[in-house]
Amino acid sequence: MKEVLKSLILRFQEKGLPSDLIAREKNLQPYLKTKNAVVISGPRRAGKTYLMFQIMKEMGLPSDSIIYINFEDNVLADFTTNNFEDILSSYKELYHNKKPVLFLDEIHTIPKWELFVRKLVDNRYKVFVTGSNSQLLSKEYATLLGGRYLEIEIFPLDFKEFLKFKNITYDEKILYSDKRFEILALFDEYMNFGGFPEITLSNDTVLKEKLIDAYFKTAFFRDIVDRYKIRDETLFEIILKKAAENIGQPFSFRSIKNKLQPFGYSVSLKTIIKYFEYAVNGYLLIPSLLKRESLIRREGIRKIYFIDNGYLQSFYISENFSKKFENIIALNLFYNKKPLFFFRNTIEIDFVPESVSPIQASYSLADENTLKREINGLVKYCNKFGHESAYILTRNERQTIVQNGITIKILPAWYFLLFEI
Repeated sequence: MKEVLKSLILRFQEKGLPSDLIAREKNLQPYLKTKNAVVISGPRRAGKTYLMFQIMKEMGLPSDSIIYINFEDNVLADFTTNNFEDILSSYKELYHNKKPVLFLDEIHTIPKWELFVRKLVDNRYKVFVTGSNSQLLSKEYATLLGGRYLEIEIFPLDFKEFLKFKNITYDEKILYSDKRFEILALFDEYMNFGGFPEITLSNDTVLKEKLIDAYFKTAFFRDIVDRYKIRDETLFEIILKKAAENIGQPFSFRSIKNKLQPFGYSVSLKTIIKYFEYAVNGYLLIPSLLKRESLIRREGIRKIYFIDNGYLQSFYISENFSKKFENIIALNLFYNKKPLFFFRNTIEIDFVPESVSPIQASYSLADENTLKREINGLVKYCNKFGHESAYILTRNERQTIVQNGITIKILPAWYFLLFEI
């Protein structure tokens, strides 16, 4: 095994970092300085390995001080727990007086990996690992690593990163420039195909669709069905379809139970709740909770969104622009660490993030009744909770309205995601 490891270490060092590396919008400094292990987690294909490469570049590491091992490499098929010690000894046989930084990709595929990582940390090695959610939940790292870690969650691209990957530059004057039409066209692409990096960089629509389908199937089967040993795959798929149909609509688990009855399913609420929990843990769904003081009322009704807009194509939501539009706003708030809440009483407000003014998502305000309803709802909410301003996000309309002392900013969603989030 040592000869194989030496070959892998040297192969990466000689090959170097990929020429197409595009930096993600992440503040990595706290993770570069820590003495703890750094765990990079997130959905498959969201860019965990490339974030490792970005860390190598930001650390300015010489190639001969790097150990990069991808444990899904087929040459490591016979690697066992007993071979972990061979990694350092192989490196030391190549470089006698150097102390490496270790980058261990998909290490969870090897049993008892956490013992090796903890030993590395105890011996003051800098170590970065990626974790697949099909094998390990975020909350389980704390137990396995004994608190000796920091976690970086990486998601598909937000809209700022999407434009960066498209090599598009802009400033705040874009709202008044003809270039805004180019941004709008890219926003439509982003809304339709989502923000997985490989899909973003492809210009082939058919390839995009095939990649989305492959990603979804992998997340569905490997990260959820296999991990949780779900017996009825069809039932789980139907529940996800109901989630897609309910985007933007508050629902209860009991309402999902009732909707399953025409399909011949008499399934318990406990099972439905578990299936939604599995989909959230498996990076398929994002929950939005009702803003209420009562825990029971808050947990009784919710909204649900998908982690990437591309996945909505798997449920034939491709022509429902309003659902895709609200989903894209939700996931950008989520990617940017804005916990999702909505408000519902006599009025309904789509998003009430703690650090941002309340937001209504409305693909179009061409209908005058829609405009009146959105404004009146926001004014009532702002008066009730002490806000001075609010947003209505549209595909491409802009206006400022002041009503009852409340300033309502009507903005294109793409502009909000670039400058106001």
